[in-house]
Order: sequence, then C-alpha cells, then structure tokens
Amino acid sequence: MTNRYIYIPDLVADMAECDANYIRLRQLFPGMDSEDDIEFGIRTRTEEGATVVINIKERCPFTTMVAVTVSSENEKPIIKWPSLELRIYHDVNSAEVVRFERHRNFRFRYPTPNEHMFQPDEKSQINKYLGELLTYCIEHGYSLEPLEFS
Repeated sequence: MTNRYIYIPDLVADMAECDANYIRLRQLFPGMDSEDDIEFGIRTRTEEGATVVINIKERCPFTTMVAVTVSSENEKPIIKWPSLELRIYHDVNSAEVVRFERHRNFRFRYPTPNEHMFQPDEKSQINKYLGELLTYCIEHGYSLEPLEFS
C-alpha cells in the first residue's frame, strides 16, 4: 500500500531553524572558537535537574563538529536524554543535526512506509528538537561553578 500524501520539505523554514540554532549555540557557548567544551546545569520539573555538555569534536576552517549530551544523575529507564552531534557552518552561520543517537545522515524526505519507520520530515523534526532543547537551556540553564565577585 502506498501513501498518496507526498511530503514537500519547506527549505526556507528548515534553513531558518538551522540559522536560529547557530545563534542559540553562540548564546550558550560564546567561547566556541577558543574553548573545547562547556558544561552547565538545567532545571527540570523534577528536583535533580540535568547536566548539559557541549563538546567540540573537530574544528575545520569553515565547519565545526560538536557533540551535545544531556544527562541526569537519576537516569530513569523511562526517560532518556538523547545525544546529538551537530555540524556548524561558520561561513553561513548555520547549525544542523548530523547524528541523533545512533542514526546518521538523515535524508530531507523519507518515503512512507519505510524500513526504519522514519517520519517523512524526520530531518526537519530533529533540527526543531535541537532548537527546542537549546531554547530550554537558555531559559533554564545555570552555572555549575560558583560565581566569583571581585
């Protein structure tokens, strides 16, 4: 059985999301050009919260590979924070997800049904998820190090 609905990607909206993710990353990690990683906490609805680590994996003249991991001390089997790998394009000020958990190299559109049960707009959804995660970090993030006042 084939699906009559064919998903048509909204390239403008997808690029806008990736550009906004670049801005959000720069807000969270302003020292990205010189530092290798940053670690901070985020408040969640539960008391323990979670820790976010943004780690530079590879630097090239125009791109940077970044890993984003979120973890909490009380990892519950029901709730699992994903790990993401991003490619940041400095020449166009854009950032996209290239790995989500164990999945890599997402297509811009998937036929339905497909072998791996991906949604037709899987790549778009993952980049929107990154945007939501980064926005949440900006709004609810806090330093794990005590602040020093001089």
